[in-house]
Amino acid sequence: MYRISPFTPIFFSPSDDKHGVKPKCVQVFSETDRILIEVIATGEVSAPPNLLIRDTMNGYESEYPWKAWAMNATTTLYFIELQGMSDGIYIAVIGNRTSEAFAITAEETVLQDTVLIQYSNLDNRQRNDAVFWIDGMQRFFDFRIPGGFKDDNWTFAVNNEQFTTSDNDKLDLFGQESTIKALTIGNSDGCPVWFADLVNRLLSCNYVYVDKVRYTRNESEVPEMTAEVEGLKSYIFTQGLQRVVNLDPVLEGRNLLVMRRADDDYRVTTIDNETFNLIV
Repeated sequence: MYRISPFTPIFFSPSDDKHGVKPKCVQVFSETDRILIEVIATGEVSAPPNLLIRDTMNGYESEYPWKAWAMNATTTLYFIELQGMSDGIYIAVIGNRTSEAFAITAEETVLQDTVLIQYSNLDNRQRNDAVFWIDGMQRFFDFRIPGGFKDDNWTFAVNNEQFTTSDNDKLDLFGQESTIKALTIGNSDGCPVWFADLVNRLLSCNYVYVDKVRYTRNESEVPEMTAEVEGLKSYIFTQGLQRVVNLDPVLEGRNLLVMRRADDDYRVTTIDNETFNLIV
């Protein structure tokens, strides 16, 4: 038996909602983003079929074998990290599971309206539905969403302690300010509901970076639907985030290096005249 990790940044679980019109929003990745697809298998004969990538614009179909890492005696992780795909619209297929379409682009006019969220965990003990350290090497998932931070969605807070004198003057004994920013998920065309579902899930990770800046969920806030695009199954959400300010410089330097993948080994595979970088 095998299951696709719900932390995989492309969507393999179609909606059960049979009403309304499918959203216009197509998920977008940059050519430099790395799409980490994980499949966790249990049992002796449980390896997933090879990954198929269909180019919907040119009609090509490419097949890729999985990398495998034994997690324990009964469980194996199968994974592929895709990078360097040509501009186009693709569909991923694993057995009888087909993903929603996703686009690869280098167009800055498209990418400027998106933000890149990268997420990982301190270890593998906190979740059994994703693997963040593979054979001693930390991995970050890349998930790009339409939207971003807007200046009119800031709120301010303070954690302080005051002393009142006999003359009724207020004196601060302690004070620490904080700024909460609302991450907007979805542009004018909105986005499918699963974008918010994945944002809510990834914010359970220890390390979450939005365009290389580390944030954390504001208390117990979850994505809130703020608008619905009329006639479409498309929505706009907001999620309160607080920037992590007091950082361990050694830890942050390591995380940023891992996210840049400065020293990763990779091999280039060519199938049907399409070149992909499969990251080992």
